Amino acid sequence: MAAAINALATLTRTTPTTEVTAGSLTIRATTTGIPAQHWQRLVDVLETGTSYGMTTTAAGTRTVWLRIQLGETHRP
Repeated sequence: MAAAINALATLTRTTPTTEVTAGSLTIRATTTGIPAQHWQRLVDVLETGTSYGMTTTAAGTRTVWLRIQLGETHRP
């Protein structure tokens, strides 16, 4: 968890937000300004989560998120 937060902070040059709900931790970060050569590393970080995605606002702001199940849940 800490590794994903630190990696997102480094890649996005922002402080990711975190939220714990219903047995999972969700980490979000804005992707504005990430150079194209860093997108594969970003995807690699996102894939460490149980699930992940990206949302875009009407204004064009992109936010990536990853959710990590807490406890003994294993990824298939």
